[in-house]
Amino acid sequence: MRTLFFVLLLSPWTSLLAQVSFSAGTGFISGLGTERKSYGAHIGFELPRSSDLTFFLRGYAFLPYNEKDTNYANMTAVDLTTTPYTITVPFTQKSNCFYVEGGTRSYMLSDYDNGFSLYGGSIFGFGINTTSAKFSRYDYTNTYEWEGKYQLSNGANTPTKGSIYYLALGLQGGMKYTIPIRGTIYFDVTGTYSILNVANNAAAENSMTYSRINFLVQLGYRKDLY
Repeated sequence: MRTLFFVLLLSPWTSLLAQVSFSAGTGFISGLGTERKSYGAHIGFELPRSSDLTFFLRGYAFLPYNEKDTNYANMTAVDLTTTPYTITVPFTQKSNCFYVEGGTRSYMLSDYDNGFSLYGGSIFGFGINTTSAKFSRYDYTNTYEWEGKYQLSNGANTPTKGSIYYLALGLQGGMKYTIPIRGTIYFDVTGTYSILNVANNAAAENSMTYSRINFLVQLGYRKDLY
């Protein structure tokens, strides 16, 4: 009798865990108001709560993006006898993005693990956007090489690297097609809005690659474990 009780108690959890799915794919992130479009990859897992409602978690890593616009920084000579004593050096901003999101999905037209379905739901995410300055080797006249001879005019008070940490809310919608035993192909689009962001220094605050509104477009493969 005791054995039967534990079997009945654990059977829903055993069934649930037996249906966990793992996924991987590729896509890009695009920030509203910026020219940024960074390509990358993602991995994740999905856990069904019923045949048409699931919980998912997904992590992203995007390739570095180089801002197209050129900026300029003033530099002063390390040695007072150097001529010229000040020069102007071009630089661009480079950024990386790491992002994790989770939420629920509702499936329509068919089930989570059967045939063609549309799905959608709300998400909550956490991301890190790092920014660094990529300086030209020469000044803007392409005459003077600055490295080792010049430094930023404000020195340590002008950081060249920084990070923005942010929390985001959003909506996701997509479609998938499940081939029995073989797996699932899916495509989805996520729109997020950063409700809270914290920059660790001035370089991060002045980032031209960070946007509070982002769109993620993803294509991938999901393997269901039964």
